[in-house]
Order: sequence, then structure tokens, then C-alpha cells
Amino acid sequence: MGYQISPEAFNLLRESKDPEGLVNRLIKNLESMEEKPIIIERIHIESLLTRTSSEVLKPKSKETSHKIKVISGEESSYIEGKPDDFKRYFINRFERLRSFLTSRSDVVGACGPSGLNNKQKKVKVIGLVASKKETKDRIIIELEDFEGIVRVIFKDEAKKKASRVMMDQVICIFGNLINEGIILGEEVVWPDIIPRKRAFLESNSYVALTSDLHIGSKLFMKQEFESFLRWINGENDEKSIASKLKYLIIAGDIVDGVGIYPNQEEELIIKDIYRQYEEAAHYLSMIREDVKIIIIPGNHDACRQTLPTPPIYKDIGAPLYSLKNVIMLGDPAIVEIEGLIFLITHGRSLDDVIPALPDCSFREPQKAMAELLKSRHIAPIYGEKTPIAPEPMDRLVIDIIPDIFHAGHVHVWGVSEYKGVILANSGTWQKQTKYQMSMGIEPAPGVVPVIDISNFKVFTVKFL
Repeated sequence: MGYQISPEAFNLLRESKDPEGLVNRLIKNLESMEEKPIIIERIHIESLLTRTSSEVLKPKSKETSHKIKVISGEESSYIEGKPDDFKRYFINRFERLRSFLTSRSDVVGACGPSGLNNKQKKVKVIGLVASKKETKDRIIIELEDFEGIVRVIFKDEAKKKASRVMMDQVICIFGNLINEGIILGEEVVWPDIIPRKRAFLESNSYVALTSDLHIGSKLFMKQEFESFLRWINGENDEKSIASKLKYLIIAGDIVDGVGIYPNQEEELIIKDIYRQYEEAAHYLSMIREDVKIIIIPGNHDACRQTLPTPPIYKDIGAPLYSLKNVIMLGDPAIVEIEGLIFLITHGRSLDDVIPALPDCSFREPQKAMAELLKSRHIAPIYGEKTPIAPEPMDRLVIDIIPDIFHAGHVHVWGVSEYKGVILANSGTWQKQTKYQMSMGIEPAPGVVPVIDISNFKVFTVKFL
């Protein structure tokens, strides 16, 4: 059929109970995609297995039906973290992101640093950013492809484009080969997403987005959060809006945790992690059962701290798992809700991405979220504040272009759009902490973005 398949995808296919039937469904699914992959990855097969395994959730009441498909976010794996694991991880990242670049018409003819011909003048080179140095009049970037390395110098107008390049991204450079192993750069191309076109959907449903509750903290905004819960349940004047709310997505930091940072106990009103989750479940149990709640972990939650992160530990977060209308997923997670694709991550990588970009700040996290889509990666920068697990397959690569990209973590609300994708950072329910005060970060609490599925519009509801 003209497709290639990765070893991980092949093994999953081989181990299935009905490989022939799965292949037929896989090909049919691929042929229906607007953006067809060059290489069939594990995620393409996992989405089919998930869709046929009771992930379409049953309604919780006669009046309401839910249409949810969990495409990814349930995986868990064990890695030892040996040098070969890291090498394998970055090779997988490079090959998959390179495939996005080589599918672009303007990148036709590009090669890796090891494939450069010194007789060429005009060149297109795809590589992983190994280093970046900036001086007053130039930016020097080194690109590698695991077999070779090339130095690219950007001056004048081209320097502005290079200023947006981040470490460990996979990019394509257009330029002139001026010496062996040295290129004068003219243009930078990222893997990027393709602009989306979508039809209006037949739906009367709303999806509310929130994150960073930090239950257990003395700074948790109890009254405001309870006001939010009453709004969901239609106990105020917004009954017409709340009655259409069928889904709530919480992008991590359900609780404040214990021992997350030095002297945290001084800022805790609940100093036991089990009790924090009991309190969290108590609040969420107040929400009417016909609202489906999707929860992913944050760095304050009881979970593995490296990305990708499996769901919150079942033994510690047991009270949440006991709620019938709650779906517990990992970070990142991809969920289809009534025809719209939601990409959900807590947003830890924003700590690295925002300082690395010239016009990004913690006041507007949605700008950095657009750069993640441009990179086609949840956490492109390796070795800084965001810990990344060297799994065999890089599950932080953004294979599936979402309709809505939802994150939290930075405690600042912000909504915008990038190439047809809604970018939404959902703020927090915690007042300014001492750490945020020292960093000059002013949180924007109590603001909830709400998506109208029927027309893909966003409006916000404030609870201050």
C-alpha cells in the first residue's frame, strides 16, 4: 500500500489476536486521513485497538450520552536509562520529525549533515539542533544526524529566524555551503502542523477546561472553586450554559502534593497526600454524574515525574478512581470528544520553552504552546527543567494534529489560535505562592475556558 512501518508498530500488529483484520482497519483509517503518515507508528495501531475496546463510554444518565475515544494517554513503561536507551530515543525522535519535514514540498531534496556534497552551493539540511550560540551579530547553530554534523551561521535578517530555534529541535536549514562543514543560513523550516479545516458539528455540548487545583494548599481558592462547581450543576443564573456542559478536562496538579519543594509543609493545610486526594475526590463528587471528567497528572501529583507520565498512581489516587464519571489518563493524552481531537498536557515544558524564545513570557503561555505545535513535540528541549524518559518510541512527538491543545502548569490563563487549532492554558485555583512572587509571576486564577463543540468557539467564565 506504499506505507512503511516502524518495528514497534510491527510488533504490536504481530501480537494482536486478529492481525489481518487490524491491517484492514488500519489501511482504511490511514486512507481517510487528510495528512497521511509516511511511517506507520505504534500510536496509529494503538488508536484502533483503543477504539475497539470499549473506550466509547456509556452514558451515565438517560438524558445524556457521551462520545469519547481515548486515542492515547494510558501507556506505562519501564526503562533503565542506559546510554543506549537515550541514543535509541533520540534516533526515534529524529526519524519521526524528519518524516514530517520531508513530506513538505519546499523541503524536497534535503539531506542530513552526513549527506552533504561539498560541490553543492545551495543546500537544504535536516538535522537535530546540537548546539546554539548567539553573539551580537550572528547566531551559530550546529545540526547533527548521528553520522555527521554541520555548522550553520545566521547573520542580518536570517538571524531573527534563527533566534526562534530551540535546542534539540529537528529542523531544516536552507543556505549556502561556504566551506566544508559550514553553511551560511538563509531560512529555517520547522516540522509544523498543517492548517485545519473543519465543518460545524451536530452537537449541543460544551467542554470546560481547567487545571492546577492544588487541593491541600493553604492557598487553594476553596470558595471560588465551589462557585465553579455550583455553576456546573446549574445552581445559578447560567443554567442555559451549564445544562450543555457534558465534559470537564483537568490538566494536572489536582493536589498540591507533599515534599515537592523545600519547606512546602509550611504552605499546606492538608499534609498527607492520601488525605489530599480524598479531599479532591470529595469536591469532584459534587459534580453531576452526567458530566464526564478527564484527569491527567501534573508535577505536584503522585506520579512518575518524567514525561511521558502514566496516570496518577492508583493506590494513592484511589478516591479519584472510585468516581464513576472520571477517566484517569497520562500526560500527554489525546482524546476525541464528539468529533474534536483534544491534545492534553500539563505543560511542564513551558518552563524551558518560554525562556528560550525572544517574544514569549509567562504572561502569555499560549504563545509558547504554538511553538510546541510548530516543533511537533510536547517537550523539544532536553536536559533542562523538564525530565524526559528515554523510551524506545518518543511519545511526546505530536503525530496527530489536534483541534484543541490544552495545558496548564504556569497558573496563567490564556487562549489563542494557531493554524486552526485552539490553544488554551486554563490558569489555576491557587493564589500567588511565595515562589511565584519571587519570580515575578502573577497568576490568573478562577478563569475557565469553555468550548462550544457545535461551532468551535471559546468563551470564558470567571469565578472571582
